[in-house]
Order: sequence, then structure tokens, then C-alpha cells
Amino acid sequence: MPSVQRVPTFEQRHSIEELVGIRRDMLRYARSFPPGAERNQRRQIALSLRALFKNKDWLDAHTWEGAALLADHLRLSSKRG
Repeated sequence: MPSVQRVPTFEQRHSIEELVGIRRDMLRYARSFPPGAERNQRRQIALSLRALFKNKDWLDAHTWEGAALLADHLRLSSKRG
């Protein structure tokens, strides 16, 4: 079976402020709908983002601030080793 070469994926990072803004906008957008499935779907997205904000590992992996902290930590640990 021939080997498949994988192309690295691009992971988009955001600042925490951007993510908070996205959540806020999603809640505002949800309020523009009458009660029902569309409104609930957007509220669920906002709730999911809120849950992700509490997950430090996710924030470290998906935000610029987390990436900077991780890079600093790796740089310091490589100097010690």
C-alpha cells in the first residue's frame, strides 16, 4: 500500500479578546431570532465557547496568548536542559 503524504494543517489562532467578541456577537445574533431552533443553535455555540474559555489547555492551543506562553515555557526548559 503506497504511503500517503500528509499536508500540515493550518490552525487559526485568535486573541482571547477576539473570542470573547465572537461569543458576545453570537449571543446578540441569537436574540434577533424568535424562540426556536435557530436561536437555540446560536445560544449553544455561545455556551460552548464559554466552556472552552474555562479550559486552559484549549486556550493555550488556540490563542495567541497561549502560544506565546507555551513558546516561552519551551524556550526556558530548553535552556535548562
